[in-house]
Amino acid sequence: MTDTLTKGIEEVSKLNRMRIFVGVLSKLDGHEAMIAHVMEYGAHIVPKNANYLTIPSEHVPRGKSARDFTDLHFMSHTPDKGVLVDKSGTVMFYLVKSVDIPPRPYFRTTLANKFDSWSRQYANQVHLILHGKQDSMGCMKRMGEIITRDIRLTMIKMKIPHNAPATIARKKGVDNPLVDTGRLVSSINYHIEVI
Repeated sequence: MTDTLTKGIEEVSKLNRMRIFVGVLSKLDGHEAMIAHVMEYGAHIVPKNANYLTIPSEHVPRGKSARDFTDLHFMSHTPDKGVLVDKSGTVMFYLVKSVDIPPRPYFRTTLANKFDSWSRQYANQVHLILHGKQDSMGCMKRMGEIITRDIRLTMIKMKIPHNAPATIARKKGVDNPLVDTGRLVSSINYHIEVI
């Protein structure tokens, strides 16, 4: 028993040199990291190289921009808004001077709602280490899995604030603001660093 406890204490001390990072961590996911930040904190978006932002309507295939079409015509509604229509008169893009994306704080919400649970689960992992049933890396992996899962579930369940009507139409009536293709949710991951 004493030998197990001594080894357990040594193993627990290793936790002081370990850190878990959770979020969009891959350097290959720069676009996803930007989207994650915008979704968490919101953003005010204005055009950089044009007079208007082009917001695709439900008639535009995913991944296509106004530059991909050669038959679009401008129709103005007000000085701040307009539309691009095709030759049949179908609205393909809404034109606006700016867009305000509201914050959808999935990360902060998960932290606020799950911190106590994570603390209890971490304490349980430490207990397992002290009894020789877990090691420090296993503890950190388990916590990384739990935190990642909880953030992903929050993202999937978060419904407010709602998507804009044009976004809902483009998503064929689906109003899940943080889930479109699933890439953002699946990009949430964890990394353990030993220092």
